[in-house]
Parts: sequence; C-alpha cells; structure tokens
Amino acid sequence: MSRTAIARTPAQVRRLTTAAFFGPPLIVASSLLIANPDWEAYGIVGGTLALIATLTLVAIAAPGAWLTAGGAVLGTAALVAPGFVLHGEVLAHQGQKVDVRVTSVTVGHGRNGQPADTCHLARVDGKPLKHAWMDGDFCDGPGTVGETEQVLVDPYGWSSPQPADTDYGGIDVAAGAAAAVPLLLGLVIRRARRNGLRRTAAAG
Repeated sequence: MSRTAIARTPAQVRRLTTAAFFGPPLIVASSLLIANPDWEAYGIVGGTLALIATLTLVAIAAPGAWLTAGGAVLGTAALVAPGFVLHGEVLAHQGQKVDVRVTSVTVGHGRNGQPADTCHLARVDGKPLKHAWMDGDFCDGPGTVGETEQVLVDPYGWSSPQPADTDYGGIDVAAGAAAAVPLLLGLVIRRARRNGLRRTAAAG
C-alpha cells in the first residue's frame, strides 16, 4: 500500500473509522432492498458500494490483511443475510396461502445454458398480486399455462411469492445470526480504530 493511502495521525484514524461505522447500517438497509424484486438491483449496487467504501476506510485507518479479510467476510454476510431472513420471517409467520393461475410463460436460459423459464401468475380470486412471477423448480415450462397452483405470498407485498410447501424451519435461528453479523462488522471497525490509534501514536 502506498504511503499516501495510510492514516498519519490519530485524528485521521478517528475520522476514517467514524465514517466506516456508517457502513454496517447502510449495508443492512441495502440487503433489505434486495428482498424486494423491484429494488433488488439498487440494493446490490448500493450495498456493494457501501461495503467497498467501508473496507477501504478500514484499510487506510489500520492496514492489516486480517482486518480487511474479516471485514470482507462479515460485510458480504451482512449484505446477503438480512434480506434473506426478512423474506423468510415474513412468509413463515405471516405468509398467506393463495391459489394462483399460470397465465403465461417466458422461455429463457440460465447462465449454464439450461432452461430457465419464468411463470407469470394471477390470483384466482382476482385480487392483485405483487411480483407476479416465479421461476426455478416451480415453473415447468409452457405446458403449465392454465394450471392452478398454491403459493405463499407476503401480505405487505415486499417479497416475491414462494411455493406453498417451502420449509422455513430454522428461520428464527437464522434471524439471530443475521442480527449478529453487522454487530461483528462494527467490532472489526472498532478494532481498526484501536490499531490505527496505537500505530499513529507510536509513529508520532
């Protein structure tokens, strides 16, 4: 790392790490956006930028491979876990089973070249359905058009529907783990501040 990319004074370390402390809540907020298909792209971009900025601030304040590596692992987990857990918690505890009809199928291919069709859905009762599409194992191709299936929907319309038989066992344990991840990332930043202050004080 070049000399210009290292904090030189305790004041610089404090400023850098104070800014880094904004990283974990921003990353978690981005993860929650990812849970909504309408905002997923914004969440991924915003969360990735927040993670990169946080790691950069930590690296400048307290250069050290283990701090940066630990921050990267925890930051990635903080970007992935909260949105996934929110989606699971809502559907597990408040999800509503509704009957839907497959109205059309978009035929496509995944990155590996395998078929990756998307089924477009409408509620049988005529009520509006947010994020009215499903793919993966749920969608078996054009032959499913007109078929009626049961799905689990988010009553708040934030997350996408899931098959009614989705198993959410253990989601409450996952919620506790997801809550701990940003706190651990905060501890990494706190340790970076301590190391940076010690290093700059010794050098000054």
